[in-house]
Amino acid sequence: MKKVIIILLAIISYSNASAQLMSLGFIKNCMSYNRTAYENELFKKHFFKVEHAVENPQNGFLKGATSYSNVKNTADGEIKVLSLITDKQNITEIYFVNGPKNDYSKNFTEVYNQMVSFFNNQSAFKSAKYNVDVTKFTKDKTSYYAYKLKEIMVIVVSNIKLEDTYFK
Repeated sequence: MKKVIIILLAIISYSNASAQLMSLGFIKNCMSYNRTAYENELFKKHFFKVEHAVENPQNGFLKGATSYSNVKNTADGEIKVLSLITDKQNITEIYFVNGPKNDYSKNFTEVYNQMVSFFNNQSAFKSAKYNVDVTKFTKDKTSYYAYKLKEIMVIVVSNIKLEDTYFK
């Protein structure tokens, strides 16, 4: 009986830990979700809504976006998601922050490598605002941007081009 309990606890703890990884599937599909489906997908991954309308995001272009984190206290979050869904634009910003519990650069690297394999059109440009090189992928009418901001890896997904707004 003790062995069964230990095995069950191991399975539960593993499923909770692995559920907090970001996946290429979510990144590819997030532009097709309405707000309810978006929240349901993040909830399945054990992400929590931490702020309904962010007043001061790092990029002012995302003012009013909804904030999610893999922990309830966003200050401790290691994967943070900022989502702006309106009638005209849909933007998702995903931060991979290395914290005291996990090294999320491995998750970013895995997703980024999958993006390179999945998307056949890749380009790069220099962001004047962040002073970083940005890799851009496009598929259908969706743009996927990846860059490293100091020690934080970021993926931005949008249904509009962001080169002249978000990155300048």
